[in-house]
Amino acid sequence: MSCKEKHQEKNQESVTKTTAAPVSENMIKDAVYTEFKPEPIQGLKIKGFNVNAAFTINGNTVAAGSYESVDGNITLPDTEKDWGKRLLLLNNKNEIIYKSPGTGETYLYEPHFYRNSQNGNIIIVCQLAYEYFFGGDAFLLENGTVKYLGNLDIETNNEEKSITDVLKIKESKDGITFTFDADSLVLKPGNEDKVIKNNQVKYVYDGSSLKLYQ
Repeated sequence: MSCKEKHQEKNQESVTKTTAAPVSENMIKDAVYTEFKPEPIQGLKIKGFNVNAAFTINGNTVAAGSYESVDGNITLPDTEKDWGKRLLLLNNKNEIIYKSPGTGETYLYEPHFYRNSQNGNIIIVCQLAYEYFFGGDAFLLENGTVKYLGNLDIETNNEEKSITDVLKIKESKDGITFTFDADSLVLKPGNEDKVIKNNQVKYVYDGSSLKLYQ
């Protein structure tokens, strides 16, 4: 099976294996999320987990990586339908309190962090890639808990730039809006590869799901 076929299979599975969670009822009006770089953690050890990157945020640890296989075979806690690189949240005792779904054979699962200018909430967007970039998974970190918002199935029409290079995020009474500072974009990258003009294309998380508007 090619990487593109595996990517298509992942997109189909993600509909059933993840569900969007609501943001707080008190929506913030016109708050901008600004990208920042949290303090990295060097040499973090998590039993049975290969850590690719780890950061400390508000007393918690955010780590990206994958569970170790045994002799090349998938072993628990991974399963045949849920394995590969993923995001973890650990408390101050280094206990895992959140684990995102696995992303299969993705080569890259790189977290980028954006802080709300008014309430301090944090959006994490994990950039996805095989030999090419193909969007990212969005999460909300609020009061020490992580909620999965959905998948940004979109990329720039520029092989040298990923979607996190052009991403803008704000929050208003309508929800959390993701827009893109690019003239053209690619929908369903690695699947349909549909090139479109960026006529105010956006994703909006309305408290229950992440939807594309174009």
